[in-house]
Amino acid sequence: MKNFYYTLLTVVLFTACGTLNQMNLFSIEDEKTFGNQMYAQIQETPKDYPLLDPAKHAAAYAHVTRILQTLLNSGQVNYAKEFEWSIRIIDADVLNAFACPGGKVYVYKGLINFLDNEAQLAGVIAHEIGHIANRHSTRQMTKQYGMSALTDMLLGQNPNQYVQMATQLAGGVGSLAFSRSDEYEADNSAVRYLSATDYNPLGVAGFFKKMIANGEAGGSSLTWLSTHPSPPDRIQKIQEAWVAYGSKKGDDFVARYSQLKAALPK
Repeated sequence: MKNFYYTLLTVVLFTACGTLNQMNLFSIEDEKTFGNQMYAQIQETPKDYPLLDPAKHAAAYAHVTRILQTLLNSGQVNYAKEFEWSIRIIDADVLNAFACPGGKVYVYKGLINFLDNEAQLAGVIAHEIGHIANRHSTRQMTKQYGMSALTDMLLGQNPNQYVQMATQLAGGVGSLAFSRSDEYEADNSAVRYLSATDYNPLGVAGFFKKMIANGEAGGSSLTWLSTHPSPPDRIQKIQEAWVAYGSKKGDDFVARYSQLKAALPK
């Protein structure tokens, strides 16, 4: 029997060696738990994350929630029903957005004001949904711990390894980091999501086009750009994805977007 388990382990490890980047040792329930823990952490640190109160800013939240739900209803998002999706606005003039496992999306007021239309914001939100739906956070954790952790877990030599990994992932929002391939995959997913809605799918590239037009695309101080592929490269791949998904035109919803901006605090 012991030889059987070692044979099974060998097969699993041999198979995993070629697919480690796509493997995930965590469950959907794990991701929901991590997301809720991170949500609590963000709630408890208003100095770092000054969240807009949904009750006091109901009009603004009605817009961003509608965008989120439109994308989730596209029929293209993995785990659209399984994850606990929500979106919050951070009251800071920062050009950024981020995602936490299990369905939590955050977008900064500064980014909303920077963009020109709803399709562009939908593109940003869709990109963050792409990170969540493709389970990039826990996939990166699996990759980080690598084969040694998988071996120990399968052999039962380190039963606490899983808990250690879970604790590290849930330990802080700042610890989340995606690879370049993750960013490309999230962009591609975003184009696919928007292509199944009334939005202009090229809105996914809107942020990067505006950064280039404003001469800010190389700004190392911008969190979203410091660890991501270059804007021109991403624009090209977004356009290629747009063609691959049917080159739909869609709508930018400029007028409606002005209503969202007007609903934000000054």
